[in-house]
Amino acid sequence: MARRWRKKYVSADTNRFKFNKKARQKHTFNALHLLSLENENQLCRMLDIQLGSLSNVINNPAYQSFEIPKKKGGKRNIDAPDDELKNIQQKLNFFLNAYYLMIKPNAVFGFVIRPSEYGKICAIAQNAKQHVGKYQVLNVDIKDFFPSINAAQVRALFQSEIFQYDEHLATLLALLTTYKGKLPIGAPSSPAISNFICQQLDDELQLLCNAKEIAYTRYADDLTFSSSVKIDTDFILDIVSIINKHHFRINEKKFRIQSENRKQTVTGLVVNQKVNIDRKYIRNLRAILHDIRLNGVEEAAKNHFKLKQRPNDTTINYFINRLGGLINFVGQVRGNQDFIYYRFKGTFDELFASRLKQPKYF
Repeated sequence: MARRWRKKYVSADTNRFKFNKKARQKHTFNALHLLSLENENQLCRMLDIQLGSLSNVINNPAYQSFEIPKKKGGKRNIDAPDDELKNIQQKLNFFLNAYYLMIKPNAVFGFVIRPSEYGKICAIAQNAKQHVGKYQVLNVDIKDFFPSINAAQVRALFQSEIFQYDEHLATLLALLTTYKGKLPIGAPSSPAISNFICQQLDDELQLLCNAKEIAYTRYADDLTFSSSVKIDTDFILDIVSIINKHHFRINEKKFRIQSENRKQTVTGLVVNQKVNIDRKYIRNLRAILHDIRLNGVEEAAKNHFKLKQRPNDTTINYFINRLGGLINFVGQVRGNQDFIYYRFKGTFDELFASRLKQPKYF
């Protein structure tokens, strides 16, 4: 009975998403495969690994911990799994994403299956588009998003009506996807799991917004609300109450209300009249590329990451890949024929074509 219910649950909303029939069938099949699991042997077959390998990564999880700079100062701690564990989590993530795509709320745009699989839509731009031309835009950021989700919550998720696994299988999956009792930043499976964890949060916020005729979207830990009239204090208190109820905390430094007579931004994009790149973003990219031309990539990486010592090869490669992603984002938002994007990409290709293969950006 539970399995039949889950299959119905998966297939009910597949027509909501605009991707081709073949892709829809593939994702539906993978979602059903995930939901049909009953024990660790079936899990191993789905992930194409030996039971011994699964036991090893669960009993001896290998992660590399390091820090990366945040955009607005400070450091972010990253726990990245080693190659074997990362490969397993990537395979699991493939099935998790397929299932989530079938049941995701319309308000969610972050950490969904790669847009290239259903029309090359820029998810951040689509998220921002929902808030264009509004009187007020309210930005709410969840503090320490991934680490706020603990292993007990993940196990409870896999035992909930969404998955309906038994305690043993739910515990295995929780151990496979958490580190030091938390959802690790750096694990491929963390984004999809965070979306499942937020399912009820999204539903409750959407119901609240529907009653007030307020638009709501979530992109990972960025929650955005927009209205054609003034957003009142009672509504804000209701938002805070719902977020706290689901064991998250608001980052007060990133909590802001933006009116139409000032610049309104959503996940870094300007939305006053249309979705567009912030001028500061463009100026920053131009400055980085100029720094590389003038002083070389090592010095530019040191300046951009505000390092006291000369960066090593790992940091430099991360810097180059991040720069490429920032440039590609311009093309996603403004279009690949945009002159600014064309110049930035041309400069990037000229500078780094011989250093490393062109990375894939999403």
